[in-house]
Amino acid sequence: MSDEDFYRDVVRHAPRMTSLLGAEFNFDWRLDWPDAEAVLTQDIDEAPLADNQALQTELDYLVGMLGSERLADGFVAYVDSGLVPLADTGRSTREWLIDVRDRVSQVVVLKAESEGYGQLGEAV
Repeated sequence: MSDEDFYRDVVRHAPRMTSLLGAEFNFDWRLDWPDAEAVLTQDIDEAPLADNQALQTELDYLVGMLGSERLADGFVAYVDSGLVPLADTGRSTREWLIDVRDRVSQVVVLKAESEGYGQLGEAV
């Protein structure tokens, strides 16, 4: 499988994260946002529970599929993101993806609890 085929398949399985990286973190994202944290606050912390649950699934997939720094960097480049994780966040691309996944996981738990749902989505 070529790199092009690999990344095309990854993008197909991660549309929300692809949109976050390619649209929110476009090449001039710094004109609209003070820092990467502000983007994540809006797109994760302030997003509905269902959106974060879908994003969590995508991030679990991405962290599994992008098992090396080369693959993670290649994915960010493939989606034409203007984010440079090491320069913009102080973390390597793979570390940043793991950090975002962990953040989304925490937000899902907090939102589920505050909305009266257990971790599996059942009403409590």
